[in-house]
Amino acid sequence: MNKMLKQFDRHHLILGAVFFLIFILRFPSLFEPFWYGDEGIFAAVARNLNLGGVLYQTAWDNKPPMIYLTYAGIFSIFGVSMFWLRFVACVAVLATAGAIYEIARMNLGKKRALLATLIFGFLTSLRLLEGNLALTEIFMILPISLAFLHVVYRKFDTSSLFVAGLLFGVASLFKQVGAFEAAALGIYLFLSNKSLIGFVKKGFVLSVGFAACYAVTIIYFSSKGLLWDYYFAAYAYYRIYLGESPKYAVLVNIAKYLPVLAVVGYGIFKKYKKSGVGMFHMFLLWVAFSFLGSYFSGRTYGHYLVQATPGVALLVASLNFSKIKFERTRVIFAIAFVVPILYLTSFLFSDFLTGGSINQIKYWQNFVSYASGKKSIDAYNNYFDVDVNTIMALSDLLRLNDGYGKSVYIWGDYPWLYAIDDARNPSRYVTSFHVFGVPGGAEEVAEALNIKPPEFIIKPQRSIGYFEELEKLLLTKYTLLAKINTAEVFILKSAN
Repeated sequence: MNKMLKQFDRHHLILGAVFFLIFILRFPSLFEPFWYGDEGIFAAVARNLNLGGVLYQTAWDNKPPMIYLTYAGIFSIFGVSMFWLRFVACVAVLATAGAIYEIARMNLGKKRALLATLIFGFLTSLRLLEGNLALTEIFMILPISLAFLHVVYRKFDTSSLFVAGLLFGVASLFKQVGAFEAAALGIYLFLSNKSLIGFVKKGFVLSVGFAACYAVTIIYFSSKGLLWDYYFAAYAYYRIYLGESPKYAVLVNIAKYLPVLAVVGYGIFKKYKKSGVGMFHMFLLWVAFSFLGSYFSGRTYGHYLVQATPGVALLVASLNFSKIKFERTRVIFAIAFVVPILYLTSFLFSDFLTGGSINQIKYWQNFVSYASGKKSIDAYNNYFDVDVNTIMALSDLLRLNDGYGKSVYIWGDYPWLYAIDDARNPSRYVTSFHVFGVPGGAEEVAEALNIKPPEFIIKPQRSIGYFEELEKLLLTKYTLLAKINTAEVFILKSAN
């Protein structure tokens, strides 16, 4: 008994140390300034919702609803706070790590479960993959991992598949490509079930669970008369991303499907020619489809790779190099699976993988210097983005001029300012690139500004294009209040 207790304590002490390491790696992120653009957009939309707005009607962005609801929930409890936003993201990562540990423990044993947890936590807590940010991917991987954990724990019974479908639906409501892991599980059910009827039944239940999430959103937005707005923002707008493929687009678009085809093909071979597929093949499918999600848009942001970290951690931890057999079929599969992943990751994400501004050592040096008093707050902020201090100065200016909670329009990319000053945006667009990116956006904004002119208009030097209607409005109804760095602040003449 004492020996068992000692082994138990030792193992769980190591597990606790792994979780503590994950927290320590993420600790500096709790104290970052309001700097990252996507987080700012989510924050601006979420704050609008907390102030009584309606998603896609009074505040617009091109993502499904869950990320805005998550931010809105955090802000409603803690206020607009980077610390609490990142803290919740940290909790989500730790919860995901716990799910990965349990999946690995049930299938690979305790030691390999520790390895899988460590790999996942390390990858998702580095700036290399922008894992320090509270973006869609960092929240999306939690319901995905819980879905796989639930079906594994319940041995793929009917009720677990329905719950998994719901969880995959939630994941895809954070980001559209979260649906790909549902496809991975569906294909695994086909490969692992000997009975076609059994597969159809289980696949149907999984699909019903997934569809139930979308039924809720469709009913809600239909009741608001916003079904088309929801569809366009969350799904149709995504085609713009697909059209922004990098150089050698044809090669990239072919290569991103090869790992999936390789895993499915190898699974069919094993199903009908060998003894069938096991849990290792589910990890392969998970990895293949999650990398497809990472590559799908053709854009090259490091945080896209976060989607692949749970599957990669489990797959790497499950490898036993001493027992690998170099059979011809396995070698062909390994090449078709690994080579496209290595090629696409190195090609699409080369800027992130080679360091540069996301260098982890410099990141920690910046934090330690600031925490120890050797670096000023301005210098600390400038490490992240030169616009941070401008945004904070603009916030101070608005408050000094009784602008907190007042109507403000920003022709630029300072969405964080809407959130931290409770600014009421007369338009539903919180950044200038959406105005020109959405059909009729410029006309819609011009009409909104003329019908109800905001008390303040902020015009940074950098914005997306020349907005003629805005310039006319500034000339006729506004006076220059101040210039903060490169940002001009105009005040409505009647407000003077």
